[in-house]
Amino acid sequence: MDNPTLILSDNFLQARKEKEEAEQHLKNAKAVYDELEAQLIEAMINDELDSFKRNGVTVSLCSTTHLSAEPDRKDELWAAMKANDYETLFTINAQTLSAEVKRMMDENKGALPAWLDGLIKQYEKTSIRVRK
Repeated sequence: MDNPTLILSDNFLQARKEKEEAEQHLKNAKAVYDELEAQLIEAMINDELDSFKRNGVTVSLCSTTHLSAEPDRKDELWAAMKANDYETLFTINAQTLSAEVKRMMDENKGALPAWLDGLIKQYEKTSIRVRK
């Protein structure tokens, strides 16, 4: 008669193997997805297309601005934020910091406030958005 613990361990090891295989499959699928997205972005830019409809979905370019603290200057950033009455951001995650800086930029005609210049890094990321 088989020991229930040994049977359970066999099932666990099989599930672990399947999980590792699924994770590898997902990693491969993400790599293919990322490469195809980059190619599609390039093709749409070359064809001067912001969006198009295909097979019942709308495919469009989506550009997002990402803001985060300059890693080498975080202490200076925190000091500047405190000096400008934003000390409440110290207990908030990076997305909230990004949202607050975007709000400040909106109030400053799209420009980063001078006191944050060099303390916040900003980059644009273009991606594909698909909607039904």
